[in-house]
Amino acid sequence: MPPSEDRAERAERILDAAAELLLRAGYRRTTIEDVAERAGVGKGTVYLHWKNREELFLAVLLRESVRSIEDLVRALEADPLAARLATLTEVQYTNVLARPLLRAGYADDTETLGKLLPKLHDKLDPRHDEAFVEYLELLADNDLLRTDRPARELAVAYRAVLHGFLVGVPPAEPALIADTVAHAFEPVAVSTTQLRAVAPRAIALFTESVALDRKRLERAY
Repeated sequence: MPPSEDRAERAERILDAAAELLLRAGYRRTTIEDVAERAGVGKGTVYLHWKNREELFLAVLLRESVRSIEDLVRALEADPLAARLATLTEVQYTNVLARPLLRAGYADDTETLGKLLPKLHDKLDPRHDEAFVEYLELLADNDLLRTDRPARELAVAYRAVLHGFLVGVPPAEPALIADTVAHAFEPVAVSTTQLRAVAPRAIALFTESVALDRKRLERAY
């Protein structure tokens, strides 16, 4: 195996160990030594990739975010009708529920993530949020989104709805959030022809966004 691949494989193994321990014990109670032992490497090896414990665990969360958006892109590629905001929300909500660490980030779970929460958003490329606003603008331009408010304002309202659902215990069914989003953000009629037309651009926006986040993640590899 070439040295670069070996380094990347080792980084993934360390992230896997850190993710497992983060879920099991939480950020405050997990040390670099714990992670190194679980990954089968020396403590110094971990520091070859990340300069401190905080950077390591932020990388864990960034990887979760990257993987969830990659899943979303695959869903859009498989079904262009998933470009509808309500459907896309149902897909992503299901993705987040399936990733406990990602859900902890959305739900402000300080027991699991500790002081990482305020810094999590800063690890994402600024393009991450802009891509979502552009996606909403794309929907609005094609009569697939309400137009009485600017897309940037609707993005704020949308995130509040998503956050509200993700803090619920037990979590609501994905179909319920899809129905809520449809009634709150979409026009009465949604054209499948228009959805098929906008899907390629939606895929491009999210693909570009996730590529930038993955590039940030892999700098430590």
